[in-house]
Amino acid sequence: MKFLNWALDRVFAALTWFALALLGIMTALIFADVCCRYVLGFSIAWADEITLILMIWYVFIALAVGVRRKVHSSIDLLHLIFHHEAVDRIAQRIVSVLVFGFGGLLIYFGVELIRIGAYSTLASIDIPSYVEYLFIPVSGALVMCSTLADALRRPSAEPEVDYLDRVFMNKAGRHV
Repeated sequence: MKFLNWALDRVFAALTWFALALLGIMTALIFADVCCRYVLGFSIAWADEITLILMIWYVFIALAVGVRRKVHSSIDLLHLIFHHEAVDRIAQRIVSVLVFGFGGLLIYFGVELIRIGAYSTLASIDIPSYVEYLFIPVSGALVMCSTLADALRRPSAEPEVDYLDRVFMNKAGRHV
């Protein structure tokens, strides 16, 4: 179990660095395209498609990282009504099952999009359309792994600082 969490922490740290790189590339590409369009009088033909691909990848990486860090939206209605620890545990299990199922749907429909996209190419860069959708099933698998690892994790009396917080925010904690 510790190895799974250790491995997932490293995978998500690498994905977070990759997402930051994607964000930087998107920003530079859009800036260059705008400068070319308004200063030099021409547009970079492939900039829109590359930016769209990078944005799709970024969004699905961020989705998986958000599930790993538990920063996704939640509604605390049951907690507000009942104020009971057993109800919280049951609600957390139900949410875990639903999120796990959502990851499965991402895998299924992502693979379908990739399969359909194999029959066409993107106009300006002449690569297969499925490249846009590569991170959808990857994100689904990461969501499922994170949810499973979280469900198998034993509750600890001492709060543990998230690995991504230690790497990206310089927060100290156990298991550095």
